Amino acid sequence: MERLNIALVHLAVRHGEPEHNRRELIRLNRQAAEAGARIIVNTELAVSGYSFRSPKEVAAVAEPVDGPSVQAMAEIAEAAGCYIVLGYPEIDPCTGICYNSAAVLGQDGKLVLNYRKVTAEARWACPGSHMQESLFETPWGRAAVLICSDSYYGLIPRAAALRGADLLLVPANWPGGSLDPRELWRARACENGCALVACNRTGKDRTMECYDAVSCAYGADGSVIAERSSPDSEVFHVELPLSRGKLRSSSRERFASRTPERYRSIYLDMRYANDMTSWHSLPEPAPVQVHCLHELYFEPGDVSVLDSLLHDREKAAGLVVVLPMLRVANREEAVGFLLDVARAHGAAFCAGLVDTDGVAELICCRPDGSVHRRCPERDDFVLIDLDHLRLTLLSKEECRHPEAVTALAKEGCDLAVVPETGFDEGDRAVLGSRSIEQLAIAACGRDVSFICLPPVDHYRWEEAVGEGVDGASMLIEVEKLRRKRFYDRIDVELLLARNGRSPDACRADETGKREEETP
Repeated sequence: MERLNIALVHLAVRHGEPEHNRRELIRLNRQAAEAGARIIVNTELAVSGYSFRSPKEVAAVAEPVDGPSVQAMAEIAEAAGCYIVLGYPEIDPCTGICYNSAAVLGQDGKLVLNYRKVTAEARWACPGSHMQESLFETPWGRAAVLICSDSYYGLIPRAAALRGADLLLVPANWPGGSLDPRELWRARACENGCALVACNRTGKDRTMECYDAVSCAYGADGSVIAERSSPDSEVFHVELPLSRGKLRSSSRERFASRTPERYRSIYLDMRYANDMTSWHSLPEPAPVQVHCLHELYFEPGDVSVLDSLLHDREKAAGLVVVLPMLRVANREEAVGFLLDVARAHGAAFCAGLVDTDGVAELICCRPDGSVHRRCPERDDFVLIDLDHLRLTLLSKEECRHPEAVTALAKEGCDLAVVPETGFDEGDRAVLGSRSIEQLAIAACGRDVSFICLPPVDHYRWEEAVGEGVDGASMLIEVEKLRRKRFYDRIDVELLLARNGRSPDACRADETGKREEETP
């Protein structure tokens, strides 16, 4: 099988010592090239270290794009005929502006890309433009560069994939601890259908220890290719499978289920929406208990089996029960039963139903006797206002698209309910990371369920998991979900254009259609 050799220079970076770091980078990049690496990725800010407190402080070690560190890598790239990605602190000599940048040197040693981190460090770095070029061509396909926390928000990697990336390269300075980046990186590969390779670091920075930081590689399906760490500097080699000399990508198949016409709310500027309750006239927030009930518990005709789940009902002002995707002989009889139990327990019951026609329908039955029904393949998103909570019904496939969840969060949604037959580890990583888009997720399968709350700062999302006979359960403080903060440095036009088409190309199509229709 053909494979692409990519080297990750897992460097013990010394903070504020560019000369030492440069010597080590030259040594290790030469070593990687001699071992046959066709692409070499170095860590974020490999030249300088990470933790700077001010523009003045970083300026003392920053370099222009044609500075000594980039030039040293250019010589190695040209001599070996490989690509090198180098993270470094860039200073623009014309303006004095500092950036957290990654230079890409081509096989001829020439600069092919200089990418500036979009989610830049507030203390000293100017954010890169969300419209900047992040892709470069290689003989094996198109690669895109994201720097560390650029991979945190789902819409930034998604934009790179929509531009045509077959491979995401992530120079990082991300120690383990509050949020293990492996979950996020695996999710980003899986949801975009393209491989992801992240080069982390080791050693001790000024304010953080990185000895446990992990460099990783994931396949286009989210499969684990490598997860490596070392207390000392080391070069890790990973091999990505090729097909007829090209990187394997499933982006086209993954994006086939995108529905950009449903995502338009992502363009809304929510900076001034400090109180989502008043902004969207939402139900008054109060604690709501969410229970996931696996099919193992579910016996139609016997509402008493639910009683044991409701022992702590007095803690919450509302109750939402989530069931998996259920195969039923008669869809309308199943809806009638769920309405009965909704009335009996004063709760909203959400489920997926599939009968003999094979069409999946998502439903929410309320204690007042009303029913909300949605077929994801044909119906727009639905917003359901309960007494103290706004929820929506989504399929697992829809949750693979960060645009969908971001749009719903901007419309004031508190909770996305996801009934499915089951979830694998990749699904759990993807759906958990969706909570970063600022709403809670309640996903229920037949033998596993999980409820995820949006993370605080860069900590991991809070999660309750249920397996076997025990479904996940969580008391949700809805008022906290109303304080949403969105990251909006994104290419909205690209994200709302049809798959694989630039906004200008889409406009040209529409103009052509109108001209054809004009007599």
